[in-house]
Amino acid sequence: MAKTNCPPSDKEGAEEHRQSRIATTVATTTATVAMTTAAAVGGGNSPQHRERLTWAKAARFLALPFAAARVDTFMRVKRFEEVSVDELVARGIEGILLDADGTLAPHHAREFDASVLNHVRAMLEKGLRVAIYTNAGEDRFQSFQKMGVKVARDLPAKPDPYGFRAAMTDFLQLRDPAKVCMIGDNYLTDGGAIDAGMHFIHVQPVRGDEPFLHSATRHFAYLCAEFYNRRAAQ
Repeated sequence: MAKTNCPPSDKEGAEEHRQSRIATTVATTTATVAMTTAAAVGGGNSPQHRERLTWAKAARFLALPFAAARVDTFMRVKRFEEVSVDELVARGIEGILLDADGTLAPHHAREFDASVLNHVRAMLEKGLRVAIYTNAGEDRFQSFQKMGVKVARDLPAKPDPYGFRAAMTDFLQLRDPAKVCMIGDNYLTDGGAIDAGMHFIHVQPVRGDEPFLHSATRHFAYLCAEFYNRRAAQ
Protein backbone atom coordinates (compact mmCIF):
# COMPACT_ATOMS: atom_id res chain seq x y z
CA MET A 1 0.00 0.00 0.00
CA ALA A 2 1.35 3.41 -0.94
CA LYS A 3 2.43 5.64 1.95
CA THR A 4 0.18 8.65 2.29
CA ASN A 5 1.82 11.91 3.29
CA CYS A 6 -0.03 14.53 5.31
CA PRO A 7 -0.97 17.65 3.38
CA PRO A 8 1.52 20.51 3.91
CA SER A 9 -1.11 22.46 5.80
CA ASP A 10 -1.49 19.62 8.32
CA LYS A 11 2.27 19.40 8.80
CA GLU A 12 2.54 23.14 9.29
CA GLY A 13 -0.31 23.06 11.77
CA ALA A 14 1.31 20.26 13.76
CA GLU A 15 4.62 22.11 13.85
CA GLU A 16 2.95 25.33 14.96
CA HIS A 17 1.15 23.41 17.70
CA ARG A 18 4.41 21.81 18.86
CA GLN A 19 6.21 25.14 18.96
CA SER A 20 3.28 26.67 20.80
CA ARG A 21 3.55 23.96 23.47
CA ILE A 22 7.27 24.65 23.86
CA ALA A 23 6.63 28.38 24.16
CA THR A 24 3.92 27.76 26.78
CA THR A 25 6.22 25.53 28.80
CA VAL A 26 8.99 28.14 28.65
CA ALA A 27 6.63 30.92 29.77
CA THR A 28 5.19 28.87 32.63
CA THR A 29 8.60 27.80 33.92
CA THR A 30 9.91 31.36 33.67
CA ALA A 31 7.06 32.68 35.78
CA THR A 32 7.45 29.95 38.39
CA VAL A 33 11.18 30.44 38.86
CA ALA A 34 10.91 34.21 38.77
CA MET A 35 8.57 34.10 41.78
CA THR A 36 11.06 32.02 43.81
CA THR A 37 14.31 33.71 42.75
CA ALA A 38 14.43 36.22 45.60
CA ALA A 39 14.23 33.47 48.19
CA ALA A 40 16.74 31.22 46.48
CA VAL A 41 19.68 33.52 45.70
CA GLY A 42 22.40 34.41 48.15
CA GLY A 43 26.05 35.24 48.61
CA GLY A 44 29.23 33.27 49.06
CA ASN A 45 31.51 31.12 46.94
CA SER A 46 31.27 27.67 48.54
CA PRO A 47 30.14 24.68 46.44
CA GLN A 48 26.86 24.74 48.36
CA HIS A 49 26.24 28.33 47.29
CA ARG A 50 27.43 27.87 43.71
CA GLU A 51 24.92 25.07 43.18
CA ARG A 52 22.04 27.29 44.29
CA LEU A 53 20.19 29.82 42.13
CA THR A 54 22.68 32.70 42.15
CA TRP A 55 21.97 36.15 40.77
CA ALA A 56 23.94 35.37 37.60
CA LYS A 57 21.85 32.23 37.05
CA ALA A 58 18.61 34.09 37.66
CA ALA A 59 19.52 36.87 35.22
CA ARG A 60 20.50 34.43 32.48
CA PHE A 61 17.46 32.26 33.16
CA LEU A 62 15.07 35.16 32.65
CA ALA A 63 16.91 36.35 29.51
CA LEU A 64 17.14 33.04 27.63
CA PRO A 65 13.60 33.03 26.16
CA PHE A 66 14.35 36.34 24.44
CA ALA A 67 17.97 35.94 23.31
CA ALA A 68 18.70 33.37 20.61
CA ALA A 69 22.39 34.32 20.47
CA ARG A 70 22.84 33.25 24.10
CA VAL A 71 22.11 29.60 23.26
CA ASP A 72 24.28 29.49 20.12
CA THR A 73 25.78 25.99 20.03
CA PHE A 74 29.17 25.03 18.60
CA MET A 75 28.45 21.28 18.69
CA ARG A 76 25.80 18.94 20.12
CA VAL A 77 26.57 15.35 21.13
CA LYS A 78 24.94 12.58 23.13
CA ARG A 79 28.02 11.69 25.18
CA PHE A 80 31.21 13.50 26.10
CA GLU A 81 33.27 10.82 24.36
CA GLU A 82 31.58 11.75 21.05
CA VAL A 83 33.19 15.21 20.96
CA SER A 84 35.57 15.08 18.00
CA VAL A 85 39.05 16.06 19.14
CA ASP A 86 40.29 16.30 15.56
CA GLU A 87 37.47 18.69 14.67
CA LEU A 88 38.24 20.88 17.66
CA VAL A 89 41.88 21.17 16.62
CA ALA A 90 40.94 21.75 12.96
CA ARG A 91 38.64 24.61 13.96
CA GLY A 92 41.35 26.37 15.93
CA ILE A 93 40.33 25.43 19.47
CA GLU A 94 43.21 25.54 21.95
CA GLY A 95 41.54 25.18 25.33
CA ILE A 96 38.72 23.14 26.88
CA LEU A 97 36.74 23.91 30.01
CA LEU A 98 34.92 20.82 31.26
CA ASP A 99 31.81 20.64 33.38
CA ALA A 100 31.72 17.54 35.60
CA ASP A 101 28.28 16.66 36.96
CA GLY A 102 25.91 15.54 34.23
CA THR A 103 28.67 15.81 31.63
CA LEU A 104 31.45 13.42 32.65
CA ALA A 105 29.43 11.39 35.16
CA PRO A 106 26.27 11.53 37.29
CA HIS A 107 25.73 14.27 39.87
CA HIS A 108 28.50 14.48 42.49
CA ALA A 109 30.29 11.38 41.17
CA ARG A 110 33.74 10.64 42.56
CA GLU A 111 34.62 7.91 40.06
CA PHE A 112 34.76 8.29 36.29
CA ASP A 113 34.59 5.77 33.47
CA ALA A 114 37.80 4.81 31.73
CA SER A 115 36.29 5.98 28.43
CA VAL A 116 35.92 9.49 29.86
CA LEU A 117 39.48 9.55 31.17
CA ASN A 118 40.82 8.23 27.86
CA HIS A 119 38.97 10.91 25.91
CA VAL A 120 40.41 13.65 28.10
CA ARG A 121 43.84 12.08 27.62
CA ALA A 122 43.31 12.19 23.84
CA MET A 123 42.57 15.92 24.10
CA LEU A 124 45.78 16.52 26.00
CA GLU A 125 47.80 14.44 23.55
CA LYS A 126 46.51 16.64 20.71
CA GLY A 127 47.87 19.68 22.50
CA LEU A 128 44.61 21.00 23.94
CA ARG A 129 44.73 22.63 27.36
CA VAL A 130 42.04 21.21 29.64
CA ALA A 131 40.60 22.41 32.94
CA ILE A 132 37.56 21.33 34.93
CA TYR A 133 35.19 24.15 35.88
CA THR A 134 32.35 22.97 38.11
CA ASN A 135 29.88 24.61 40.45
CA ALA A 136 30.04 21.56 42.72
CA GLY A 137 32.80 20.16 44.93
CA GLU A 138 36.33 20.35 43.49
CA ASP A 139 38.07 17.69 45.61
CA ARG A 140 37.28 14.60 43.52
CA PHE A 141 39.27 14.93 40.30
CA GLN A 142 42.60 13.40 41.24
CA SER A 143 42.44 10.97 38.30
CA PHE A 144 42.28 13.95 35.93
CA GLN A 145 44.92 15.96 37.74
CA LYS A 146 47.40 13.10 37.39
CA MET A 147 47.12 13.58 33.62
CA GLY A 148 47.81 17.31 33.87
CA VAL A 149 44.22 18.62 33.93
CA LYS A 150 43.78 21.74 36.06
CA VAL A 151 40.80 22.15 38.38
CA ALA A 152 39.49 25.72 38.43
CA ARG A 153 39.06 26.90 42.03
CA ASP A 154 37.83 29.97 43.91
CA LEU A 155 35.90 31.34 40.96
CA PRO A 156 32.39 32.80 40.69
CA ALA A 157 29.69 30.26 39.95
CA LYS A 158 28.77 29.59 36.36
CA PRO A 159 27.24 31.30 34.39
CA ASP A 160 29.03 34.46 35.60
CA PRO A 161 31.15 35.58 32.59
CA TYR A 162 33.92 36.68 34.93
CA GLY A 163 34.28 33.11 36.16
CA PHE A 164 34.72 31.79 32.62
CA ARG A 165 37.30 34.45 31.76
CA ALA A 166 39.24 33.78 34.96
CA ALA A 167 39.15 30.03 34.29
CA MET A 168 40.53 30.72 30.82
CA THR A 169 43.37 33.03 31.89
CA ASP A 170 44.32 31.49 35.24
CA PHE A 171 43.89 27.78 34.55
CA LEU A 172 44.24 27.41 30.76
CA GLN A 173 46.74 30.26 30.41
CA LEU A 174 44.90 31.49 27.32
CA ARG A 175 43.72 34.98 26.40
CA ASP A 176 41.41 34.58 23.41
CA PRO A 177 37.93 33.25 24.33
CA ALA A 178 37.25 32.44 20.68
CA LYS A 179 39.81 29.63 21.01
CA VAL A 180 38.13 28.07 24.04
CA CYS A 181 35.23 25.60 24.26
CA MET A 182 33.09 24.92 27.31
CA ILE A 183 31.70 21.38 27.30
CA GLY A 184 28.65 20.84 29.49
CA ASP A 185 25.11 19.57 29.82
CA ASN A 186 23.42 22.80 30.92
CA TYR A 187 22.60 25.78 28.71
CA LEU A 188 21.82 27.80 31.83
CA THR A 189 25.14 27.42 33.66
CA ASP A 190 27.69 25.97 31.21
CA GLY A 191 26.13 27.96 28.37
CA GLY A 192 27.24 31.12 30.14
CA ALA A 193 30.51 30.59 28.28
CA ILE A 194 28.73 32.03 25.25
CA ASP A 195 28.28 35.34 27.10
CA ALA A 196 32.05 35.33 27.74
CA GLY A 197 32.79 34.97 24.01
CA MET A 198 33.59 31.26 24.12
CA HIS A 199 32.11 28.34 22.21
CA PHE A 200 29.69 25.92 23.87
CA ILE A 201 29.38 22.19 23.23
CA HIS A 202 26.19 20.65 24.61
CA VAL A 203 26.23 17.09 25.96
CA GLN A 204 23.02 15.27 26.79
CA PRO A 205 22.85 15.03 30.60
CA VAL A 206 24.13 11.96 32.41
CA ARG A 207 21.23 11.35 34.78
CA GLY A 208 21.81 11.07 38.50
CA ASP A 209 20.54 12.05 41.94
CA GLU A 210 20.30 15.79 41.42
CA PRO A 211 18.09 18.49 42.99
CA PHE A 212 14.76 19.14 41.31
CA LEU A 213 15.48 22.85 40.79
CA HIS A 214 18.73 22.05 39.00
CA SER A 215 17.02 19.53 36.72
CA ALA A 216 14.02 21.79 36.03
CA THR A 217 16.04 24.90 35.16
CA ARG A 218 18.39 22.84 32.98
CA HIS A 219 15.42 21.43 31.05
CA PHE A 220 13.94 24.90 30.66
CA ALA A 221 17.19 26.22 29.20
CA TYR A 222 17.36 23.24 26.84
CA LEU A 223 13.82 24.01 25.62
CA CYS A 224 14.88 27.58 24.86
CA ALA A 225 17.82 26.33 22.80
CA GLU A 226 15.68 23.74 21.03
CA PHE A 227 13.05 26.35 20.20
CA TYR A 228 15.58 28.69 18.60
CA ASN A 229 17.42 25.86 16.82
CA ARG A 230 14.18 24.68 15.17
CA ARG A 231 13.24 28.22 14.19
CA ALA A 232 16.65 28.72 12.59
CA ALA A 233 16.28 25.46 10.65
CA GLN A 234 12.98 26.49 9.06
